[in-house]
Formats: sequence, structure tokens, C-alpha cells
Amino acid sequence: MAVSLVKLREQLAASPIVSPYPHDLAVAIICDTFRQASQKPPSQAEWDKLEKRLKTPLFREQVGMLAHVLVSSELRKKTVLYLTGDRTPQARLQQFLEEVLPLTAEMIRSNAFRQEEFLRRWLSVVGADIEGETEQQSKERLKALDYRQAVTDLRRIEEARKEEADRRTKMLQEAQQKDAEARGWRE
Repeated sequence: MAVSLVKLREQLAASPIVSPYPHDLAVAIICDTFRQASQKPPSQAEWDKLEKRLKTPLFREQVGMLAHVLVSSELRKKTVLYLTGDRTPQARLQQFLEEVLPLTAEMIRSNAFRQEEFLRRWLSVVGADIEGETEQQSKERLKALDYRQAVTDLRRIEEARKEEADRRTKMLQEAQQKDAEARGWRE
């Protein structure tokens, strides 16, 4: 049974997050989701290790947002259906948190594209199908939404603009210098 992103987003819009989930509560919600899927959730020591390994101040925000989307929509139920296979919950969480790394809770809450990216990344990690899309279409849409790639592209464009501006400034200075030299020779 495929997951409807439209339905998930409607459910999330109907129950906006007012304040961040306390980290312990968020961890408990995620662990309960793994338990419902008959998978052994990460221990507290494994959570601590994961937080240290990722070395990001966004870790707790992202864990809180994952907990919010799991309990505020049918995503938890769908996650339980798709959580199968040999991958450990720790491996899934690490992959997910690495992939959503630059996204803040505020971005996920307030930006439709970032929320869609966040949801799609989780669905990808658990191996869920998205309603109305082939696997290839889902990958292409996720690639198009990729915030990290957008930031990288923007930096590259900014650098190219700066290089072009520097090149033009240098050419202008050289032309002005040649003009001044020619004037000096004529006088």
C-alpha cells in the first residue's frame, strides 16, 4: 500500500507543532514506532553515540520533527508497515539524519518544499512507495527537492558571478591603464 504525501501533508497541516518535542519524548516516540514494527529500537547509549557521530546541533531538532510527523499523521502506521529487512533502526536513523542534515525544524514547519523533502527522505529510508509515483519518479522528485544540492548550486553560481565580475573589473582597469598610457604618450 503506497503512501499518500498529499494526505500526510494535510494531516500535518491540521496539527501544527506549537513547541518542540522534548528530546526524551521524541526518542520514545521513535523507539515505540520501531517496537510496533517488531524491531529492536536503539538503546539510550546508541542514541547518544548517533548524536556524537553526526556532530550537528540540529540533531535534536530533527529527531523532534520526526517524532512530530510520526504522531501527527498516518506516517507512523505506514512506517510500521514498511519497516522490514535486515537494516537496523540505528542504520536507518543515521542515514535519515545524515540526509536531512541541513534542514532545521523551522524550515520543515514553514516551507512546503522542505517538509516534502523531509517526508520523502524518511519514506525512502523505510522503503515506502509513494502513491502515484514509480520508484524512479520518487527518486527524481527527491533529487529536485534536495536542499543541499540547491545550496551547492547557489554557491557555485555566486562564485561564477564573482569570478566574472572580477574578470570584468580587471579588463576595465587594464583598458583604463592603456588609455592613460596612450594619452600620456600623445601629450
